[in-house]
Amino acid sequence: MDFIKAEEIRDLLHDYGIEQDRPDDDHVTLRMQGGESVQYLSVSITGSDPDAPESAEQQTVTEDLLPSIVEHLLNKLHHSQMVLVPVGKWRSIFDIVAFSLAENEEWQRIDAAASVELNSRDPLLANSGDLHLLEELFKALLRDSDSSDQGLILITVGVPVMLELVPGMGLRMSFGNEAIAAEVREICAA
Repeated sequence: MDFIKAEEIRDLLHDYGIEQDRPDDDHVTLRMQGGESVQYLSVSITGSDPDAPESAEQQTVTEDLLPSIVEHLLNKLHHSQMVLVPVGKWRSIFDIVAFSLAENEEWQRIDAAASVELNSRDPLLANSGDLHLLEELFKALLRDSDSSDQGLILITVGVPVMLELVPGMGLRMSFGNEAIAAEVREICAA
């Protein structure tokens, strides 16, 4: 995984119809637009509401099932590059996963290189070889995150899919491809 400049994903966001909003200085939200062709799925932890679009299909799961769902989703989507964008600044994510990923050498390499990026929202570019690290990062965030600025957005390159981890609430997903949306729904319903 390597940091890239935010400008480098501008075309990707445009091609996928993803619009950026800054509700305040500390958070950024990304929403895939596109009318009826875009499908939404919300997988929320029992008793929570991750503020999904009105047209989103809603699924509710217990908190202990979410890590295995994320693992299955990442395995499904890992065949292409993925871009990770923090909802807050990277510092809040790196700080919250520091203990959980302290023994992970791959994460420590990224952590060491991140000192310049901690106060930014510059994306991380992950390749298919980073699957294990992505799984560990998402599991650590699911387990440890406790505020909205520790959310993380994953966008696949090549297939219009966006997945957002919403701390304490679940996942919001957007699909610009009906076939992949159907496959992901099956994973989440299993």
